[in-house]
Amino acid sequence: MTPMPGTMEGVPLRLSDLQHRDDRGIVCRACGCRHFRVLYTRPDPRGGLRRRRECRHCGRRITTWEKEITFYP
Repeated sequence: MTPMPGTMEGVPLRLSDLQHRDDRGIVCRACGCRHFRVLYTRPDPRGGLRRRRECRHCGRRITTWEKEITFYP
């Protein structure tokens, strides 16, 4: 029997299956750590937020830009 699209071996996927994936989020390029602390947050001129983050393990700093996504039904 061929599994249906969006399922694993005929078992429907749940939202919790997708929430526990390890390939999401930011990863430090220097040490591979996934734990960051936010140093500061500032508004971005383009309407989003800019956050300066620091790796808790090695101290490398990165900048992330966040923007709200609006979905229309």
